[in-house]
Amino acid sequence: MIAQTEARLSTGSRTVGHRVPRTPAPPEVSSFWTLQCEQERTPLTDSTLNEHRLYGATWNTLYDGYFADAAVASPLVEAVLDAARSREPAVIADLGGGTGFILGEILRNMDGHAASPRLVCVDIAREQLGCCPEPITTLECSVEDLRRDMLASEGESLMLCMRSVLHYLGMMGMKPDLGRLRSVLEKGEHLVHQTICFESEREQEVANLLYELMGTEKWYPTTGYLVEALVEEGFSVTDARPAASLPISSMELERRYGVGHEEMTRIGMRLEALCEGRLSTVYHPSRNGFTVYLDYVVLTCEAD
Repeated sequence: MIAQTEARLSTGSRTVGHRVPRTPAPPEVSSFWTLQCEQERTPLTDSTLNEHRLYGATWNTLYDGYFADAAVASPLVEAVLDAARSREPAVIADLGGGTGFILGEILRNMDGHAASPRLVCVDIAREQLGCCPEPITTLECSVEDLRRDMLASEGESLMLCMRSVLHYLGMMGMKPDLGRLRSVLEKGEHLVHQTICFESEREQEVANLLYELMGTEKWYPTTGYLVEALVEEGFSVTDARPAASLPISSMELERRYGVGHEEMTRIGMRLEALCEGRLSTVYHPSRNGFTVYLDYVVLTCEAD
C-alpha cells in the first residue's frame, strides 16, 4: 500500500495553482454558534507565538494568499467531496481550520450532494475562529483534546479534514495524535488531510533544519513515514494526490517567525552548507536571501 500510495504522487513537477476569484459561501438559514473547550495548551516557542500576531484577517494574505486561494485549495476540497459522496457524513469538521476558508470552499462546491452536512471549524485560535462565516459552526479546541461528542451526536456520521496541521505536532507527537484522531472516528469514516511531506530524506532534512534553526518545534515527515504512521495508527490510505507546493521567501519567514535579517542570513548559510552545492527542491538561494518550497500531498484515509 505504501509503494502504491507513493506511486500515485507526481514527483517530476510541481503542482501550480492558478489564481481565480473567490466566490463567497452562500447564506444559510441555520444559526452561527460557538463551542469552547477548556484545555491545557502546550507552551509555545517565541517563533510560534509570533504567528499568533498574524491571525485573523491578516492570515489570508500570507504567502501571496496561498491559504485563501480557491485553485490552490481545490485538490483538498475535491478529495473531501469525493469521500463525502461515498459516505455522506452528517458532520464535516476541519481541524486547525483557522478562518474557515476550506469549509467555505467545500460548502460552495457541494452542489449535487443529497444532504448538506453540518460544517465545524476547529482551532485553538479564537482570532481565527472569529473570522468564520455563517453557517459554519466553530469549536475552540486542540487536536490533543478533541472528542467525538464535541462534533457529532450519537448516530451521526463524521468526517475529519485538515490542512497544514500535522507538522505542528512535532516528531514525537505526530503518531500519538494520529491515534487520537483515529479514536474520534468510527470504522469506515474518513480523515482527509493535506500535509507537508517529502519524497526524500535529504529534502526532509533541509526543511527540518530550517524550522529548527528558527526556533520552532515543527517537524516534517517523509511521505513513506507518514503513510506508515497512518497505517500503524489504524487507517487505510485509499487515495493520494499532489497539491500545490508552498513557496516561502526568507523575508516572509522573518516576518512570520520574528527572526532578524542577520540571523536569517546565517540560517541560509547553514542550509547551503547542508546542500553541499547540490540542487535542492526545497532550498533555492537568491541575491536577496532564499526561497523554500514545501511539498504537499493530499491523503484520503479510512478508519479501519
